[in-house]
Amino acid sequence: MKEFFSVKEVAKLLNLSTSAVLYHIKSGHLRAQQVGRIYIISKEDFGDFLKKHREPKKKGSKSQQTQLNF
Repeated sequence: MKEFFSVKEVAKLLNLSTSAVLYHIKSGHLRAQQVGRIYIISKEDFGDFLKKHREPKKKGSKSQQTQLNF
């Protein structure tokens, strides 16, 4: 089981650019550890980010959830 994700992997999972993921890291929204010149994101920190930044459900729409297996 994978314990850490790269910025590129998180960007792909969230359908964001790597710049957007770096913005979330540098603004403090997404916790990450810097190792040399790269950032790594733990699966726990990634999960916390998803919980905090989940889009609210719209009235009358059915909930669609994507399951991410780590």
